[in-house]
Amino acid sequence: MNKKLLGALALLIPFSASADIIGVTAGAYHWKQDFSGDLRADQAGDDEIDLEDDLNFDDDKTNVFFVALEHPIPLLPNIRLGSTGIDLSETGTVSRTFQYEGNTYNQGSQVRSDIDLSHVDATLYYEILDNIVSLDIGLTARKFDGEAKITDVTPGGTGQSASSDIDGTLPLLYANARVDLPFLPGLYAAGEMHGISVSGNSLIDTKVNIGYEILGIVGLELGVRSFDLDLEGDDDEEFNMTVDGAFFGIVIDL
Repeated sequence: MNKKLLGALALLIPFSASADIIGVTAGAYHWKQDFSGDLRADQAGDDEIDLEDDLNFDDDKTNVFFVALEHPIPLLPNIRLGSTGIDLSETGTVSRTFQYEGNTYNQGSQVRSDIDLSHVDATLYYEILDNIVSLDIGLTARKFDGEAKITDVTPGGTGQSASSDIDGTLPLLYANARVDLPFLPGLYAAGEMHGISVSGNSLIDTKVNIGYEILGIVGLELGVRSFDLDLEGDDDEEFNMTVDGAFFGIVIDL
């Protein structure tokens, strides 16, 4: 065989081998969100405020993105990065007088409410199974940098505004499973969970979906996601919120 051809093959073999064992998966989906819950700040006399009844929160939509890298290095975990937007703003008429962060918002006044629970994830995980059934297990660091803010926007009103921070990094358990279904080649069911529950505080974030993979590379997914946050701070500060709804997305597996 020609020496130049042998040399070319020698160069190609390592790249071909690494292509089989190094994988990149990226995805994005559009999530229709429905909100419920309540909040209470940490000032004496603050009321429990219902997000729907008191602040007029309604449905919203957002986009979610993620990318994951899997490699063949033993004992070194794979890595996945993700971003979810939960950034809400509603304006409505107050149906009852309530107090938040020491400020009083009177019945009949107009208020704008802003809640930001957007977050980014960094996950380290191991691939436990990789066959008809695949299973990933790991840990996630979820970073929040938001707030809950209420502003009086009544024409000629006080214009008072009060907010409480919703920030910090939470460690979460992570699990991701997928099962190839026998009914149709390329059809699969999948589920994903991030969660923790410690001392009355919890965050449980789950999604389940059906997907169809085309040519073993592109997957189209339809499912539901539920994000349930329950925080209890010092001095009676509370924040409880559930965000759930259907999503449609696309996943590319290289």
